[in-house]
Amino acid sequence: HYPLRRQRQMCIRDRLKGTLSHVKDEEFDGFASEVTEASRIFVAGKGRSGFVANSFAMRLNQLGKQAFVIGESTTPSIQKGDLFIVISGSGSTEHLRLLADKAKSVEAEVVLLTTKLDSAIGEIADTVVELPAGTKHDATGSDQPLGSLFEQSSQIFLDSVVIGLMTQLDVDETTMQNNHANFCLLYTSDAADEEDSV
Repeated sequence: HYPLRRQRQMCIRDRLKGTLSHVKDEEFDGFASEVTEASRIFVAGKGRSGFVANSFAMRLNQLGKQAFVIGESTTPSIQKGDLFIVISGSGSTEHLRLLADKAKSVEAEVVLLTTKLDSAIGEIADTVVELPAGTKHDATGSDQPLGSLFEQSSQIFLDSVVIGLMTQLDVDETTMQNNHANFCLLYTSDAADEEDSV
């Protein structure tokens, strides 16, 4: 079974490399600049893309930026000059399109990570980063099921942005560790003895 497992892992790696290679330098730099310059950043996605958006917001907060996940009870209202990042493989999820419309109505900037440049949210967004990976609506395009390749590509793209932001914002690993959540609910008696770090 080992050769088959390794073959599958290599296939995933190669697909990720191919997808990320399509991102143009100006797209990457433009996205990073918008994040750097924004005073407040809002993120949203549905399903597994939502988990990717949430993890990016976590890293942004650890970098010292103000980042919020849409849908949380403590998320403030979006305002003019804020940045709204949408992660949507199809670029047409209706709930996310409505959020993008709302953000534009208050003159916030909208950025979309997607597989579809020509999409409903793409028409609204100020900036679109294309990750040609296929979505759950495509029958072909990846050996992985549904939107896995897009979600993985989005995570790696955003993590690579974080590495660059550490330099631009002059934030080191120690500072990010100090900004890491250290106050949370403990659900079991054993949890106090465990140190969770992500």
